[in-house]
Amino acid sequence: MRRSAYLAGLILVLLFAAPEAFGQKGCELKIVGTWSTSDQANPIFYRFGQDGTVKALSRSGSRDSELKEIASAAYVLDDPKAPKVVVFREVDGGGKFPLGTSALDITGYDDGSMTLKMPGQTAARWIRFDPNRYFLVLAGRVRTFYDGSGPTFPMLIKTDGRQMQIDAVGTYASGSSWAFGAIPAETYNQFMTEPKADSTMLRLELSAAQYERSLKVVQTWARRAREGALLYGDTRLDNILLAKQVTEGLNQCGDRIKLYKLDWSLEDHISSSSPRDDNPISRIPFLYFKELRRINESQHVGDETFFAATHSASPTGH
Repeated sequence: MRRSAYLAGLILVLLFAAPEAFGQKGCELKIVGTWSTSDQANPIFYRFGQDGTVKALSRSGSRDSELKEIASAAYVLDDPKAPKVVVFREVDGGGKFPLGTSALDITGYDDGSMTLKMPGQTAARWIRFDPNRYFLVLAGRVRTFYDGSGPTFPMLIKTDGRQMQIDAVGTYASGSSWAFGAIPAETYNQFMTEPKADSTMLRLELSAAQYERSLKVVQTWARRAREGALLYGDTRLDNILLAKQVTEGLNQCGDRIKLYKLDWSLEDHISSSSPRDDNPISRIPFLYFKELRRINESQHVGDETFFAATHSASPTGH
């Protein structure tokens, strides 16, 4: 009876008490940054600034040579939040801008690309240019803590091939017990490569926008733990909400991954089995990550690909 009442309360807490944990739907075009058309061997890059200026850049030599400015112009969006048109205007002293003074229709966009069309021409897909690469690791282990659960957390990695910024938060071993908060390096380092028995890990490559959304979630939970301002007295609930918030935020701007509906319904075999003594509620994030690995196996980034991207990058934790 007590366990049934607890589970009923848990359902209410997760579904209604913290709506921010489920993210907000909607895709916003963030045009500020550097873009290039995807169908050119030697593309021109366009760097959009916050101040309404746009610079055209090109490489003077090899593919890896430095980008140099060749012209500049002004730009304006018809609607900053949901643009349909971007207008370019040549300015005095800006040089001959490749697109001249023109209006391009924005026919579509997602986290890392936008499709622009000039009247009388075919649409062109523009790709956001970024020297960094971004990864999300959903990691977990069982049979570590007294109740059979173990360290379980999302880990974000940003790398330029030389340095890695690592941010991770969740549950981890603390002395003879366990704690919730920023994950120590000795714990997250165990999941830099494919884990062994009693562990699970799904490693996904993200766009810059997905990374920024996920980083905001992770840093918010790390701050809450640091300031003693977690949402619930039972940190097992906080860890479940963290897991849902990070993963469900990935699909804000399109179906990035296949999601498992963790909602305590009859179809949800993870939460419905968790009240048993041999499968405690603290294991829910681990089982959730394990299921996500199963249904997203084709998107998992293996060790060889991951280490080719990071090269000899040295980590910096936050």
